[in-house]
Amino acid sequence: MPHPINGELVPVGGGDSIPLVRPKLVLGRRESCDVCLRFPNISGQHCELTFKDGVWFIRDLGSTNGTKVNNDRIQSTKALRPGDEINIAKRIYKIQYKLPAGAQVPHEEEDITSQSLLEKAGLARQPRSPQPRRPANPGGGWGGDEDE
Repeated sequence: MPHPINGELVPVGGGDSIPLVRPKLVLGRRESCDVCLRFPNISGQHCELTFKDGVWFIRDLGSTNGTKVNNDRIQSTKALRPGDEINIAKRIYKIQYKLPAGAQVPHEEEDITSQSLLEKAGLARQPRSPQPRRPANPGGGWGGDEDE
């Protein structure tokens, strides 16, 4: 039984569209990828698209040349809106799909490795700023006002 097409990646500047037929697709240069992009600047396994609750998400897989959405390099999983531009190592695609009625595109999913557990709990120590040094007492003695 074939999977339904849940959208497509349309190359900006022309070329064949890539149908998005599975809920999870790995894009990269390797033949074993779900979507094989045979360009030298694309990593073997470059990025991953995931379809969840009617919304597409993208995640970079540690690629050498990075993945961008609307010219912003992604550091964690990012929700995609219909019409967003995806840069996969200088190759630009627009994602086209229909959101289900009433569906909202969530904000970026949090990368659970971006902060330590102590930072998340607000318990991490803040870096100490150096304390200003008091100037030395030029007149010697114990400092303070001297009787005249």
